[in-house]
Amino acid sequence: MLYKTLKKLKERNGLTEDLKNKIDIFFATGRITEEQYNELMDIGNKEIR
Repeated sequence: MLYKTLKKLKERNGLTEDLKNKIDIFFATGRITEEQYNELMDIGNKEIR
């Protein structure tokens, strides 16, 4: 549920500094998984050239 909410916020407003901080806190407290964190923070989604 929380992951879906964070994803919707990201889609609406982009990855703002405030949203990054919230995602970091939720990951640190175990509310979202590492996979969800990586997806929300766009880690590993870019190809290396």
